[in-house]
This record gives sequence, C-alpha cells and structure tokens, in this order.
Amino acid sequence: MELFKPAIINVPVDDVGAGIEFYQTMLGVPLARNLSHAIAYHAPVSSDGVLLVVSQKRFPGEPVTVYFAVESLEESLGRLTDLGGSVIAGPYELSIPKKIRPEFRESFKESPFATEEAGDSLGMGASVHDAQENRFGLIEFNEWAHATFKLGRYARPVTQEQLKDQMIALRRGVPPVELVDD
Repeated sequence: MELFKPAIINVPVDDVGAGIEFYQTMLGVPLARNLSHAIAYHAPVSSDGVLLVVSQKRFPGEPVTVYFAVESLEESLGRLTDLGGSVIAGPYELSIPKKIRPEFRESFKESPFATEEAGDSLGMGASVHDAQENRFGLIEFNEWAHATFKLGRYARPVTQEQLKDQMIALRRGVPPVELVDD
C-alpha cells in the first residue's frame, strides 16, 4: 500500500506581507516567491522535502491544508472515494506560468536537486475531503520534481528505529476509541 508523504503545508492568510513576516520570524528562514499564478511564498520546514507555503487566502474561512504526495493521483482519488471521501476540486494541472518558464528552468538548473530539465508543470493535484469532511490535498509530482520533494528514488524511508518506537506505541493497552483520562 502506498504511503502518502506530506509535501506542502499551505497556510492561507488575508495579509500576505504580514504572513510572510510572521513565518520568516518564527521559522528563522526567508520565504521565497512561488513561481505560480497564486500569490504565495515558500520555505523548506523539513530536511525531508516538506515546504511551508504562505498564500493569499482565496475564500473566507479557507483552512490550512496539508498536501500529500502520491504515486498515482487517479488511484489515490479512487481509494479516497471508496473510503467515503470526496473530491472538492480537481484533478488540476500544477502548471508553471508560460511567462516565467524560461526563468524557472534557468534557476532550477542551479538547484542541488536538479537531475534533469524542469518541465512545464510540477504535476497534477486535487483538493479533497476525508469521510468526515476534513480538507487535505493530493499531488502527483512529475518525475523531475521528485528530487525537490525527496520522493521516489530520492525518498528517505522511515527508519527501523522509528518503526520500533511506533510498534511500542501500538502494543500499549490503550483503548482504540475511548478517550484516555488523566
């Protein structure tokens, strides 16, 4: 079974300037302008390829959204709906705007993650709800974008030490549904 890897945490804000200032100060990392149609800025927040994106809010009440990278968007959407989830928007192309593609391709060559030429799109995405209407996103990155997000052959799998700790937690006699009192 495919594991969904968190790749992007999108934080929509009313005031992008104030949002940038807040997250740059909090994280201690400068945010760079996204090369997309949306007004958004990003910074890595994990050595495992996770980006924080601060973006212009598109609608009132827009929540923070975690986007998970998947191998096959089509298969993942099918599994999602089989489990009672729903597609809010998409699939949609994560295209790089035509007018900045040459600049993007040139700057991408300088990236330590570049292993081939950048394409016209990062891949395909979809906004979805789980069976309880929690919003998240799914992204199938194109092969050339995998290195940036440490996916596919660039992925760092969960370590045996982490799995050992997880198994200890799973063996605890905590009831699966009931709340645990102090």
